Amino acid sequence: MQKEKTEELGEDDKKFLDKIHKIRAVSYQEVINLGQYIEDKTPFSTKHGVKGAEFDNVLVVFGRGWNHYNWDQFLEWMPDKYPDGKQEMYERNRNLFYVCCSRAKHNLTLLFTQKLSDKSLSVIERIFSQENVLGDPFGY
Repeated sequence: MQKEKTEELGEDDKKFLDKIHKIRAVSYQEVINLGQYIEDKTPFSTKHGVKGAEFDNVLVVFGRGWNHYNWDQFLEWMPDKYPDGKQEMYERNRNLFYVCCSRAKHNLTLLFTQKLSDKSLSVIERIFSQENVLGDPFGY
């Protein structure tokens, strides 16, 4: 009976109903966690949100979730070997990389969730010294 009622709905109503089902599937604890994050009541922040702050221990997650940042490409271009017309992109990546890496008082851990080229890994090893760099632990 319920399925028949759903089939009678228009496409927009079906999409709306699908969204409602997805929202209802979110656990209440996730909603609480989101609220705490929004109110700065968690130890987590964005890369942009930590400018000027210091922390004893820092874990920075570098990924390709945003089009303005490509960490593999940025590392391959270090130091200042970017192609013509890419200076702004390079500087945006460099500045955020600096902000992230300069927040830790004691321990800094960088986690790259995108595949890094051998050239990028060698740059990371040069910056942080080879003994502090764990390559690809998953063998990708």
